[in-house]
Amino acid sequence: MASISIPESVKSYFPKKLDPAHLWVHYNPGADALTVYFTDSPVPSVWEDIDEYVYIGFVSEEETRVIGVMIEHFSEWLLLSGQNPGERGSLDDAGQNPG
Repeated sequence: MASISIPESVKSYFPKKLDPAHLWVHYNPGADALTVYFTDSPVPSVWEDIDEYVYIGFVSEEETRVIGVMIEHFSEWLLLSGQNPGERGSLDDAGQNPG
């Protein structure tokens, strides 16, 4: 399964506790993007990429508090990240039946 490696330099900006009742989650199928806000609803944000798929959102006024995470190409990230081309389940094999 895919994982997110959060740089040490921004870990301190993440909330210490997350209340699942206050998460706002949206999946955009056209963009294949999953966005999770920790703030009940979307708020103005500045997004910084931390790898080829994942962005973290900061409060736009202060940029010292992480308020969300966005994963682009979510289906690919979830199912295929960490695999090399040609491995079973990679994009190269996506249209083939398992043997």
